[in-house]
Amino acid sequence: MAGLVLGAVALPPLSAAAAEPHFVLTPSFLAYTDSADPDSAVFYPSGGELPVGSWRDDESAPHTSRVYVGFEVPSVYAGRLSTATLVARESRANDCAKPRTVTAQPTAPFTGDNSWSRPPATTGKVVTATGDGEGCTSWRTTWNLTDAVARALSRGEPTITAELRVPKKHEAAVAFGRWLEANEFRFEVELKNTAPLKPTTLYNGSSETPCGPDYYARSEFSVGADMTDRDRDPGDSLTPEMEFWPVADPTATTAMSTGISSGADGLSGVGYVPVSSLADGEYAWHARTYDQRAWSPWSDPCRFVVDRTAPDKVPTVASPEYPENPAAPTGGTSVTGTFLLTASGVPDVVGFRYGDSQWSMYNQAPADQPGGAATIRWQPRNAGEQTLYVTSVDRAGNSSPVRAYTFKVRDLSVTAWSTGQEVDPSGAGIRVRVRFGTQPGNGIGTVTYRVDGSAEQSVAVNAQGVAEPLLGPLSGGEHTLAYAGRSASGEVLFQAETTVFADDAPTVTSDGVYPVNGSGGGPAVPGVFTVTPTITAGATAVSWHTTQGGDPVVVPLDADGKARVTFTPTTSGWTYFWFTVKYADGSSSRSLSFSVTVN
Repeated sequence: MAGLVLGAVALPPLSAAAAEPHFVLTPSFLAYTDSADPDSAVFYPSGGELPVGSWRDDESAPHTSRVYVGFEVPSVYAGRLSTATLVARESRANDCAKPRTVTAQPTAPFTGDNSWSRPPATTGKVVTATGDGEGCTSWRTTWNLTDAVARALSRGEPTITAELRVPKKHEAAVAFGRWLEANEFRFEVELKNTAPLKPTTLYNGSSETPCGPDYYARSEFSVGADMTDRDRDPGDSLTPEMEFWPVADPTATTAMSTGISSGADGLSGVGYVPVSSLADGEYAWHARTYDQRAWSPWSDPCRFVVDRTAPDKVPTVASPEYPENPAAPTGGTSVTGTFLLTASGVPDVVGFRYGDSQWSMYNQAPADQPGGAATIRWQPRNAGEQTLYVTSVDRAGNSSPVRAYTFKVRDLSVTAWSTGQEVDPSGAGIRVRVRFGTQPGNGIGTVTYRVDGSAEQSVAVNAQGVAEPLLGPLSGGEHTLAYAGRSASGEVLFQAETTVFADDAPTVTSDGVYPVNGSGGGPAVPGVFTVTPTITAGATAVSWHTTQGGDPVVVPLDADGKARVTFTPTTSGWTYFWFTVKYADGSSSRSLSFSVTVN
């Protein structure tokens, strides 16, 4: 076969259509035959242009060609088939004065046994071409093969093949030859279309709030409408159109920015309402659906109210159990109070939010009517000064200024701890000072107490809720303190038990040779420690020992009631001491310990 010149040819672009065909197919098969080589075919030529009809090569040798193009037909519901169009692009004509005569005719599939001399059998009628374009060439040459596709679908045939040729009476004439772009064949299948249904399921905000008369908005929100199309196999691509307008002026429509949402209930169009740019008032919106070919009817209108004006008055708060800023605390952490909240005359308040922090008013209570009141029950979590924060809320969710309602919660607990000790003047024991503390004004006027089950004693509480009695005289060690807070009538309002400690360890001073918890002296250098009992009554001696080993040494008290202990180390280094007072009844004081470093 003589050489065929394949080259790229610039053509005007395809024009935009109102909607893309349902299917745009590229060839599954492409070949052409040549009368100059009657027993073979060129399969799947790549790029350039293909001849249809007669033409001459570079050596002026005559040729006549036919093109065979095949497509896999999609599984389309035959009842929806509208048109099936073979599309090609012409690159040039041998003679622009001659009309376009190229025809398309369905054939049996083209196989390796087919050629110019053995063409495939035709299976359908001849279809003439139509063309669009400037000059004598067409950037869109089409053949209507709807009948052929319908027949293939009815027979369950997976492919359709078409022969492109110049009719026999002109096929031998070079002037009627045309050239087609090898890479521009396609098959467009258009289906019958039914317009989408009118949207009927509309919502404001979310699917939880279907369209109704009482939707109020203070900030941007979305609306939704169902999109339903009866076309199937395949389903159409659906898009929404939505617009809103003030009810007072239905002509002042504004298009919404839209999107699409999908869920278990199907597709919905979603529109966005720019509330922050709207004046307060009543608005309406509607929606319709487009399937890329036809519009549904507009939905019925759905209304909403823009309200960006917040209640301008703080709510009122009152409670019989917890009056505001009382002189004395009331209630208690186990006492639930009732609080009456009112809208302060703001007519569109529909509820209240409240909590114990102005940053966490998560609790909600509806008003009994617009502009009305609500009664809540609130149990304080802590005693002392507490604040309940309350704001009123209108139908759009706008909040009023915050009301801070402060009250005092009664705390009946009494604390007790020792603040110091002193030796009883008799020397018979230690007196421990204890501080009792309770909430001022809580009704506790007296604290009664017993030490180690002794006789009950009483002490008055001052205006600050404090009493500081001296206990004792007590022996050294731990003692059980039982105490109760009582009202003016003597009623026990609180009782508890704790432990106090009396420290009877002696005091020890050094003559300076070996400072207490210091360093000094040296091996064989004596030093003296003076030991003084804290409780002097019945004291007889001092017992001491060190980490250097040996049995404890007992040193009697001198006439002045003190013991002098001489320490003469044999080696240098660290030594730890313990000193204990002995009493005539056989008891001992708590030990006093310290260390010395011998130089």
